[in-house]
Amino acid sequence: MPDLIDSVRIDAKHSFEDAIVPVGQMKRRYGKRIGILGGVDVDILTRRTPDEVRAHVRRVIEDCAPGGRYAVGSGNSIPSYIPPENYLTMVDEALA
Repeated sequence: MPDLIDSVRIDAKHSFEDAIVPVGQMKRRYGKRIGILGGVDVDILTRRTPDEVRAHVRRVIEDCAPGGRYAVGSGNSIPSYIPPENYLTMVDEALA
């Protein structure tokens, strides 16, 4: 990441999976240097209940929002198999 930030000069990073690098970890490590985008794991959006999705999104926002340079969203694109109510729950919590 330091080479991407310093040499390539990226100013933001998207696409995080909890099993690889949780978004909060990336925010703590590089959030003062680049924007952090997304981070709501697609697996959670797919398999959890709307209440569980809401709680997870709230934790992600609380972990990543301080200091700015964060935009809530999925850890990837939104595939068609994600229940619409879970996607809408993520959006609703992001707008709260």
